Amino acid sequence: MSGSEVAVDRIRLGQGAILGQHVADRIIDTTATDILINLLVKMSDMKLTQKFKLFELRRRKKELLDTTITRFKECVNEWLKAIDRLGEYPNRRNVHQFAYKDIRQMFKDLHSNVVQEAMNRAIETYRAWLRNPNKGDKPCFKADMVSFKAIDVKIERHFISVPLINNERVWLPMYVPPKFKQLLKQKIGRVQISRIGDEYYAFISFEILEPKPYEPQGWIGVDIGIRHIVVVSDAEGKINKFYDNAIDWKKALGYKQADMQRAKDKRYKKGAWRVLKRLSGRIKNLQFYINHCIAKEIVLMAKERRYGIAIENLKGLRRGKVGKRHRKRLHKWAYRDLINKIVYKAKLHGVPVVFVNPKGTSRTCSRCGAKGKIKSRMFVCPKCGLKLDRDLNASRNIAKRAFLPALKGEASSPQGV
Repeated sequence: MSGSEVAVDRIRLGQGAILGQHVADRIIDTTATDILINLLVKMSDMKLTQKFKLFELRRRKKELLDTTITRFKECVNEWLKAIDRLGEYPNRRNVHQFAYKDIRQMFKDLHSNVVQEAMNRAIETYRAWLRNPNKGDKPCFKADMVSFKAIDVKIERHFISVPLINNERVWLPMYVPPKFKQLLKQKIGRVQISRIGDEYYAFISFEILEPKPYEPQGWIGVDIGIRHIVVVSDAEGKINKFYDNAIDWKKALGYKQADMQRAKDKRYKKGAWRVLKRLSGRIKNLQFYINHCIAKEIVLMAKERRYGIAIENLKGLRRGKVGKRHRKRLHKWAYRDLINKIVYKAKLHGVPVVFVNPKGTSRTCSRCGAKGKIKSRMFVCPKCGLKLDRDLNASRNIAKRAFLPALKGEASSPQGV
């Protein structure tokens, strides 16, 4: 048989890996034109945010919390107006000096640290608006939440104490799953209480000590697939996994969303907006859950083999001068969320991560380095005769590029995907 035989594991939703006989390709030297972007994730103490649901509150506590959330929202919007009047790029120093006395006078019923947290939220919101290339109206804070500094928060067993309106401190009951009880013993950072529908959630940030990353004995390449969520392989072809099926599921729900949107616009179906809201939440929740499962499996796979993880750097592709096909594939899935999950889970396990230049990975032969052709879904090398799925070929090239010495330069964040 010409080319190469490859046994792959196709991971579908709710299905385990299918074991097979792996045939390794020999390691080759990557051409000098392949460039490794120095995006090694810096390993330092990280913050991990966990979501805890609050139990049903008594009437008085609920009223206090609702009033505090409303006042916090108003406070953030006053800070946004002040930042706009300031006329400078906002930072904590110039914004505080410009408007703190006036805004503190307006919100005497809020704790002083809560007013400062509102300032921090306003700065974050305004900076995000400045970074947006498609700026619309001036930013307005609409989230139903209130934020607290760690110094003002106490946690005991399944209760959390925070200062609400008029500096009245209350204990709010929250559900703590057994697996998170040890987490509550860690040092906490910012605490946010959000109202979502009729329920309340506490988002608690913990400072986690990271293990020192080990020296990788090899690399796993992660390629953003066209028909798959991601395709994973190593330089030798001993690992061959396709994480697929979910994109087709999302596409089917997308068609249903489009039908409901037309029904809503033409007003010939009552309750279409309810269906749209339900579908949007379902897609978002399942995407995040599937991303969590994929990221966890990839990180544990790398840790078991003492490998590092190499991911193609897609930062700026949605805005950059690249083909429509490459931009379109980034909208098929929540890739930014997936990459962020891989990065932070890798940090927790001490697995090194690098981001490499994806240019030419699909059209370069992972066996001999020659430029090949794409026929349907297959890569064909005219020089050595290799026949391989194009995404699998790309993931092997990504893994090989991680072996190249990194170029000097400041590491970039993958969050611009």
